Amino acid sequence: MAYVIAEIGFSHNGDMGLATRMIEKAAECGVDAVKFQSFFADDLYFPSNEIHAIFKAGETSAENHALLKKAADANGVDFLSTPFSPYWVDVLESLDTAGFKIASMDVNNPVLLKAVASKGRRVYLSTGAAMLGEVKSAIKLLWDNGARDVVVFHCVSNYPTIPQDATLSMIPALRDELGIPIGFSDHTLGIAVPIAAVALGAVVVEKHFTIDKNLPGPDHKISADPAEMTALVSALKEVKAAMSLAPFGKTRADAEKKKVMRRGIYAAVNVKKGEIITLESLRLVRPEATPLEKLGKFIGKPAHKDYLPGDPL
Repeated sequence: MAYVIAEIGFSHNGDMGLATRMIEKAAECGVDAVKFQSFFADDLYFPSNEIHAIFKAGETSAENHALLKKAADANGVDFLSTPFSPYWVDVLESLDTAGFKIASMDVNNPVLLKAVASKGRRVYLSTGAAMLGEVKSAIKLLWDNGARDVVVFHCVSNYPTIPQDATLSMIPALRDELGIPIGFSDHTLGIAVPIAAVALGAVVVEKHFTIDKNLPGPDHKISADPAEMTALVSALKEVKAAMSLAPFGKTRADAEKKKVMRRGIYAAVNVKKGEIITLESLRLVRPEATPLEKLGKFIGKPAHKDYLPGDPL
């Protein structure tokens, strides 16, 4: 199955009780990892910017990051986060994070990319608003600075993203162009689009998660609630099973259906021994007795025995 990341981000608004409940609920849904965002508001905005206050409310101290990591461990899910400065890269490294997520906004940030790469952990590189050349440059910078395990996320940075803009054909295109695993960072509503992404080859799905879409904050309404996340995880298991590869032949799950599905060769009329068999003297009906591949061995040839109507040849 695809690796499923529940993106909690800073939707907890600094409330560690809420953050812990979100971890617990996400784990109950069957996800593989929970992901947060690691920042100081000043890492992202000047205090004069009206958005600064929103991010200020979502700040999480290094000590509280440790509590979140402990909660993730206790619930059997990986702990991930998106660092927004080298300071937070070091904090997450000290917590033995399962990997680093690079936000789309930092795909061209050499300072952060180098800091993350130097830790040698798995890197999830999001590519919202990025051109292919920018993605390739970021990957090269990561590789040149110590990263060896990079997953590129196809991403559209619209919140929400309408299905028409999801451009899922980019998933196989990126896989073929870059030659590395491709994931999908989803901002659509519902679960249909990420399911399709996995069918097209995405090996990781990141989906915003909330326990209540009516909670205050910018991301709750576009997030999957527990019912949706549970349904997504279940559907992705079915997709994985449906994508299993079996060669043609006896290993087909429907191999035994051949005899009842295919037509056989039967006499349509009385045919005497030595009489020349014609197509008109035959009926080609189910179930398969003598396979139709042998039809040429009978038509235009003398019958080797008497046949009654309905007898298989």
